[in-house]
Amino acid sequence: MNDAELRVTYAPDDEWHGELYATVKSGEFSGHGSAWFGKARIKDTFVSALRGYPLSPTNLPILEGGFWQPDKKDTLSQCHLRVAVSPKDSRGTLLVRVELAMPTWTSPDEDTQQTVTARFFTGYNALERFSLELEEVLDGGRVTAILLGSSS
Repeated sequence: MNDAELRVTYAPDDEWHGELYATVKSGEFSGHGSAWFGKARIKDTFVSALRGYPLSPTNLPILEGGFWQPDKKDTLSQCHLRVAVSPKDSRGTLLVRVELAMPTWTSPDEDTQQTVTARFFTGYNALERFSLELEEVLDGGRVTAILLGSSS
């Protein structure tokens, strides 16, 4: 039963960067968010890791963006969009975790910042389709990439 999905679209700012929008639904739970990314970073790290079979424990697919700390290139001060995929069991079930948060422009205040975390299960075939669709979205040949799954 496909009662969960991740929908991703991309709005380019120029030929190298753009805003990635994600909408997640898992059962009755849903959310929407976005973050800015370099197109090459999405393709070279996330899309290539999505295509691993089986997923490599040392290179699990994770995509995260938001406000980066100016003095630490690889550290987010605020994460606005995170998609992580990991193995769930030995039968090939995969766990997709999507975290979305609205930007706060002063300092993150957990009491007022809107956040969504959704999890769902998927499989390798769906992940492969999603990786192909996501690459097409980034190249402008498709509007939306969809990863289907199940909330239970």
